[in-house]
Amino acid sequence: MQFLSRYWSLLICCWILSACSAPPVTAAPKQTYSKVELLSQFTIPRTSFNGLTISELSDLAWDQDEQLLYAISDQGRIFHFKLKLNGEQILAVEPVFAASLVDNKGKPIKLRDSEGLFALNTNNRKKGDSQLIVSFEHGPRILRVSPQGRQLGAVALHKDLQNAKAYRSQNTMLESVAYHPKYGFLTAPERSLKAEPDNIQTIYSAKQKWSFSAYPAANSSVTALEILPDKSVLVLERAWSGLFHPMVISLRRVDLAACGKAKLCEVQDLGVYSSLIQVDNFEGLTQIRDNLYLMVSDDGQRDLLRTQLSLFKVE
Repeated sequence: MQFLSRYWSLLICCWILSACSAPPVTAAPKQTYSKVELLSQFTIPRTSFNGLTISELSDLAWDQDEQLLYAISDQGRIFHFKLKLNGEQILAVEPVFAASLVDNKGKPIKLRDSEGLFALNTNNRKKGDSQLIVSFEHGPRILRVSPQGRQLGAVALHKDLQNAKAYRSQNTMLESVAYHPKYGFLTAPERSLKAEPDNIQTIYSAKQKWSFSAYPAANSSVTALEILPDKSVLVLERAWSGLFHPMVISLRRVDLAACGKAKLCEVQDLGVYSSLIQVDNFEGLTQIRDNLYLMVSDDGQRDLLRTQLSLFKVE
């Protein structure tokens, strides 16, 4: 997010695992997972590939069939990387493709501030059929695109999300997107809509919605969604409210199937880190395999910031 990057000046990473109590609800999920374990980190250099600078990466998607890591940038650019792992350690991340998003006629897409990314058909043992799903803050809109960045179609939005005036600001729209095998495409605004309390978050499918308490830090915002092996949702939240306040990154679990008719779903905090001088603005998630996930930070195109990959396990 551009509004954060202009304030940060140092590079320090600090992880603190914690647990927080959830608000009372009428249904509670099984506690399948209890914590996040950080395994490895890797910094992607801010270099150019095919004339495009590798910077401002907002989300990731792993393609098991193609053995490619996709990334989307704020500026409407798609990158492909070869990811080399040795067990649970990141050894190398090599760019192999870069292109700007284009419409179905091959013209540069007008919608920018592309923030969320999810890949379909990536683990069916069939090459050449992958699709990428990209969500945008300015729009709001979610598009289907080819791995090379060409628009293929659009994804239907919940009726509450269709009016741009319903959002708190232009920069709090659709930061995240994922696909759930039962509920279909999921997305969440960064912050709750104007008509909703500002201390809740809401995940939307095309026809349903599920709300839960935001992480208890000022301005906590949803920046990414992923699906856990038990089909619950892994939520990445980022909270920051100024230079003299800590940056707080939280990884949280919401079991949509356990929400029932409760007004608020129970939310489980799996991992939280916080620092007054933390600068790694984590915005993207992807599942690599089973309970192994990768997270990326947005460098904001600032010299003192970095594109940091963090490999972690949800246990």
